[in-house]
Amino acid sequence: MDFFLIVLTLAISLLLFFFLHKLIFPAKRQSRKVPEAGGAWPIIGHLHLLNGSQMPHKIFGHMSDKYGPIFRLKLGVNQVVIVSDHKIARECFTTNDMAFANRPKSIASEILGYNYAMFGLGPYGPYWREIWKIVTIEFLSARRIDMFSHVQEFEVKSAVKKTYDIVSRISVVT
Repeated sequence: MDFFLIVLTLAISLLLFFFLHKLIFPAKRQSRKVPEAGGAWPIIGHLHLLNGSQMPHKIFGHMSDKYGPIFRLKLGVNQVVIVSDHKIARECFTTNDMAFANRPKSIASEILGYNYAMFGLGPYGPYWREIWKIVTIEFLSARRIDMFSHVQEFEVKSAVKKTYDIVSRISVVT
């Protein structure tokens, strides 16, 4: 009997302590999650909303009118943040650029990118920064772009010619 009374007193005093602690010191942390748009289905998320006759940017515009300038969507298993305000977008790409610089890891990018060694498929980090410096200096310099201008002209001409050939073969039904 004495043991039961001691355990009961201890349990009640602990519950009272935690209740008073929560009452006196409320949680000051605010949820920093971006609000999620409603209408997600369990497996496909919001993909069914993008399967319409409207273009995706129009759909996102209507959703931003309803949910605000920044909201979250589920596209399958991936979560996507939609930003429709230019001030927030500027803040995302200037102030918080490190948070948005990374790409989602996938098996395909690991295999195709030789264990993330490829420039376009690798995650942001020291290796990616070094590769970006090399690409910028060696391949994207003004001199190098001028050297390959004839290749660009040839590719554009051949694409226009192929498009013209395909369109000229199609008979217009009126």
